Amino acid sequence: MANFERFASSVSRAERKILLDEKHGDAEGRNAFPLGSSLLLEIPAPASATDAEILVLSDASGSVRSLKMQKDGKYFRIAFNTASVAENGAGLYFYKYRVSTPSGKFDMRKKKDDIGDELVYAYDGFDGAFQLLIYEKRKKYPKFMHGAVMYQIFPDRFCRGGNASPRSDAVVQHEGEVPIFSERGKSLKNNNFFCGDLAGIKKKLGYLSSLGVSVIYLNPIFEAYSNHRYDTGDYMKVDELLGGEKALTDLIKAARRRGIRIILDGVFNHTGDNSVYFNKYGKYGEGGAYRSKTSPYFKWYNFRKYPDEYEAWWGIRILPRVNCDEPSYREFICGKDGVVRKYLKLGAAGWRLDVADELSDDFLKVLKASAVAQKKDAYVLGEVWEDASLKTAYGVRRRYFFGDELDGVMNYPCRTAIIKYLRDGDYKLFLNTLDGIYGNYPPENANLLMNILGTHDTERILTALAGEAPDGKSMAELSKTVLSEKAYAKGKKLLKMAYVILSTIPGVPCIYYGDEAGMQGYGDPLCRAFYPWGKEDVELLDFFRTVSKARRREKILKTGRISVRFADRDVACYERTLKGKTLVVVANRSEKTYEFVSGGATEMITKKRGATAEIPPMTASVFKIKKDGAYTVCERITPEK
Repeated sequence: MANFERFASSVSRAERKILLDEKHGDAEGRNAFPLGSSLLLEIPAPASATDAEILVLSDASGSVRSLKMQKDGKYFRIAFNTASVAENGAGLYFYKYRVSTPSGKFDMRKKKDDIGDELVYAYDGFDGAFQLLIYEKRKKYPKFMHGAVMYQIFPDRFCRGGNASPRSDAVVQHEGEVPIFSERGKSLKNNNFFCGDLAGIKKKLGYLSSLGVSVIYLNPIFEAYSNHRYDTGDYMKVDELLGGEKALTDLIKAARRRGIRIILDGVFNHTGDNSVYFNKYGKYGEGGAYRSKTSPYFKWYNFRKYPDEYEAWWGIRILPRVNCDEPSYREFICGKDGVVRKYLKLGAAGWRLDVADELSDDFLKVLKASAVAQKKDAYVLGEVWEDASLKTAYGVRRRYFFGDELDGVMNYPCRTAIIKYLRDGDYKLFLNTLDGIYGNYPPENANLLMNILGTHDTERILTALAGEAPDGKSMAELSKTVLSEKAYAKGKKLLKMAYVILSTIPGVPCIYYGDEAGMQGYGDPLCRAFYPWGKEDVELLDFFRTVSKARRREKILKTGRISVRFADRDVACYERTLKGKTLVVVANRSEKTYEFVSGGATEMITKKRGATAEIPPMTASVFKIKKDGAYTVCERITPEK
C-alpha cells in the first residue's frame, strides 16, 4: 500500500497537459476539440512505470479503444488526430489513462466531488473519466454576440407605451402591485395584465443604451391567452395587446439605430389549448385538432383518447405538446415561409428556444439550418439547465454542440455556482463548475452562452443572495417577504460582485429586467412584477452601467480564454487571456481587505492605475495587467497601532 500511495502522490502532484496543434491554437485544459485537430496528451511517468495507454470510450456505440502512450523521460505522451478517434464525425467520448507498474495497473481519473485528478487501482468502467467532445468547426458565427450585453424583458411587465385595451376577461394590474398568484398546487389563470407593450420598450431604448445593452431578449410576443404567452395562440401574429406586428418592426428598426438587436422566444414544443392549432374552446371557429380529425393540425398532437386525453407538457393540460418531428409541423416552423424565417425577415437577430431539451436533435438541426439560410449570423440559443455537453433527455444523449444545432445555452450551472459561492462560500462548486462548463464546451459555444443571475423562472437575484429561504412558506407569505435594510445592504454588495463575475466569464451577461434597479421577489410569478420606474436604486443602477460599459470596451472579454487560478471561502481569482494580454478578476467575499500587487495594472471599473491596489471586503475587481506582468493576491496585514 505504501508503494501505491507514493506512486499516486507522484502522479497527482503534476497536472495533465493537453496541447492542440498550432493551426487551432492552445487548448490546454479544455475537453472539446475540432474534428481534424491534432492533440498531444501528457502525464508524468514515475520511474517505476513501464507502460501507459489511454482507453477511449465512444458514448454513441459503447466501444472502447486502446491507444498506446510513449515514454519520454519523465513523461508519457501520445499524439493523435481527433479524426482517428471519431467513429462517424463529430461525437462525444470519454477517456482515462492506465499506467502499468511492477506493483500493478493504475487508472488516472477526475476526483469524485473534489478538485483535480487522482490515481486509483485499475477498474472497469469509465466513471470519473475525462471528457472528449469532438465537434465540427463552423465557418460562420453570430459574432455580434461577442462582447455583448443582453437584457431580458418580460413584455407585459416592463413599460407601457401604447393604448391597446386588454380583452374583456382580463384583470388589469398597476405598477407597484404584487402579481396575482395562487398557492402551490392550485391553478392560476394568468389573465392578469400590467399592459406593458412593445411601444413601451421602444420608449426606453435610451435607458437600455445607457446600460450598455446591445441585445434584447424578449419573452414570447405571439398572440396568446396568458400574460406570459408561453401558450401560443397564433405564431403568425404578434399579440395586439403588445401592439401587433407593426410595433415589433418599429421596435426592431429603432433598436438597430442604437446598435441593439432583438432576440425572440421560440416556444415550439407546445402550443396553447386555446390556439388556432388546437382550438379547444372554439375561439378560432370549428377548426383545430381538438375539434376535427380532418384538421391540418391534427397530426401535430398526440391523442391517447380523442379528444380529451392528449399529451401535454409536464401534464399541464392548457399546453398540449407538439410532435416536432411531424413533417407538416416542421415545415410550418422551419420552412421557407415558416415561423423562424418570417421573423428573421422582419429584422429579428435570432431565437431563444424554450425547453430545448424537449425538441429533437434533428428538429434543432433543421431549425438552425433554416435560421442561417435566412440570416447568416442568426443566433440560436437553447434553454438547457444542465451541462449541455453531457445533457441526456428522455434517455437520449443530446448533440447540442456537435456543430450544427445550438450556438449557446442559458448558463444555469454558473448561475448556481456564483450564488452559492457568494452566499455560502462554496468554492469547490465554483471551481468545479467553471472548470466543467468552460472545459467541456467548445470555445465558440462558450463565448455565446447566455450568462444569467436571474430569469422569469427563478427568484430575483437579490432575494436569492440575501433573502430568507422560501422553504415551508406559503405564496401569500412570500409575497409579503422583503429584505430587511441590513440584508438589502449585504445583498447589494453581493449582487455587485455577482455582476462583475457574470460580466467577466466567457459568454454574454444578461440582465433580467429590474435586477439592476434592485427588484426583489421569490419564484414565478413573484419575480415578474412591473419595473419600478422612478423608484430604482440609483447607486446599483450606476454600478451596472459602469461594469457593462467597461465590459464592452475590453476585447479580451469577447473571446479570451479563462483560467481559474485560486479559490477558497474568502477569495477567488481567475484570468482571461487573449493574444498575450491578461485580465485578472479577484472576488473578495470576506470581511478582510486584500491587496493586488503587480508590475503595473489598471482596474477596469474604477480606472485606477498602480502597482498595488486594495480589494475591499465584499467587492470584486478587474485588473488589466502589463503583457509580462506577474501578480500576487494577498491578505493585507494591518500594522498594530
